[in-house]
Amino acid sequence: ILLVPHVRISWALALFSLAYFGQQSWSTLVMVLPTDLFPRKVVGAVAGLVGFGGAMGGIAFGQLVGYLLDQGFGYGLVFTLAGSFHVLAFLIILFTIPVVAPLSLEP
Repeated sequence: ILLVPHVRISWALALFSLAYFGQQSWSTLVMVLPTDLFPRKVVGAVAGLVGFGGAMGGIAFGQLVGYLLDQGFGYGLVFTLAGSFHVLAFLIILFTIPVVAPLSLEP
């Protein structure tokens, strides 16, 4: 998305399409991961916690954006941060869950 102001309109459309595809792929991963990892009886609770974490992250990021803009930082930094969060979260998932396999709740 950061390249959009510097390219022709057809390339800008392609970049936006790629970004939206990545966003939807991420949404699918986040919503399916609890069903792959947790037993059926706790999937709903885990998915709810994932949604809660996303909502709290949205609130915190909104506050951070307001602060950054009040301090004179431009939207370039805001969009750079927003774009890097998906990559950072994917790397965290990749390194903390090396093998996607169902977990057992048995002690």
